[in-house]
Amino acid sequence: MAKFNYTGKDKDGKMTKGVIEAVSRDEAAVLLGKNSVTPIVITKDNSFGGKLKGINLFDHFSLGDKMMFCEEISTLINSGVPLAQSINIIKEQSSKGTMKKIADGLLKDIEGGQSLSGAMEKQTKYFSPVFINMVRSGETGGTLDKTLSDLAEQTQKDHELVAKIKGALTYPIVILTAMVGAVIFLMTKVVPSIAGLFDELGAKLPLTTIILIGTSRAMLKYGVFMAIGAVAAIVGIYYAFQKNEKLKWALHKVILKIPIVGKVALKFNLARFSRTLGSLLASGVTVLEALDVVSRSTRNVVFSAEVQNVAEKVKNGAPLADPMKQSKIFPIMVSQMVGVGEETGNLDKMLIKVAEFYERQIENFTKNISSIIEPVIMIVVGIAIGFIVISIITPIYQATQNIK
Repeated sequence: MAKFNYTGKDKDGKMTKGVIEAVSRDEAAVLLGKNSVTPIVITKDNSFGGKLKGINLFDHFSLGDKMMFCEEISTLINSGVPLAQSINIIKEQSSKGTMKKIADGLLKDIEGGQSLSGAMEKQTKYFSPVFINMVRSGETGGTLDKTLSDLAEQTQKDHELVAKIKGALTYPIVILTAMVGAVIFLMTKVVPSIAGLFDELGAKLPLTTIILIGTSRAMLKYGVFMAIGAVAAIVGIYYAFQKNEKLKWALHKVILKIPIVGKVALKFNLARFSRTLGSLLASGVTVLEALDVVSRSTRNVVFSAEVQNVAEKVKNGAPLADPMKQSKIFPIMVSQMVGVGEETGNLDKMLIKVAEFYERQIENFTKNISSIIEPVIMIVVGIAIGFIVISIITPIYQATQNIK
């Protein structure tokens, strides 16, 4: 049995909330119905043991959290619950400290006269420009509940896309980690024992064996410092690329050119670009505003610069499809679909179709990524282990030959 927080209306039409135990959310809804409560929002209580509410070790607002946030507010507003009360319900029902903090900040600003988009602008750590602009458009057009529902769908698509790529990489990473662990075990446990045997025999060692034993002894003597240095180097390189725009530009450009990886990165950016732009246009945001928001939301700086270049040409009067045709990043298929969308007046729908096309391609790739990466990993690690084995066997073989 699990615990579920719920908000609903009783038989008199009054708002009520509480906690109910059930096997699933559907069963919770059925149980509430039997108690004459019409549920509006039902969320699983994810607090530790159902008791430690509000405790959160990490200040994190994931895509899944954003999706639930949008769905819940959309459902509450659509049910006639005022915005401030809707956010207060989310605040009280949430078991996550970060969600409570965000909802509390939004609630204070809204009660102080701010709009929801205005309140979100004060929390840009959690809400992207795309998020804020779509909410603002929904407020202006009087369709906030629908806009939030669309945002939930878009966030879900983003979440699924990222999850598929992460899931596809998990298996190869596990294999690589296991094999690296095997190499470390050989170098720190097996090789030192064999090295002692060679010292006793006084055998003349080949260069490969000398290198192997020297590396093994260095790992035993300085292993901790080597590990700390490696971690420090990785962290230092990461921050260097994050802070230095030239380095970041160079890295992102290289990523787009790496075989296989570059194609996946480009398709990922194209899928996000198309879905985000289509959603913004469907919400009533102008093309120029939407392009500006998308360029600021794109993580790959090379792709972002290309979007800004397209926006500049659109600003000067060109149809969106024309600068995309001239671009070296946007495939011809994308510019053609955009051109058709502009001619038929269905640009937003056409962009969503483009996004779905690339999302399907990424999904197909992630299904096969293990079969692509695994042989490469096996070859690399096999060469490393083969080097170790040959370096050990060669002097032993030579010693036995001398005995004869």
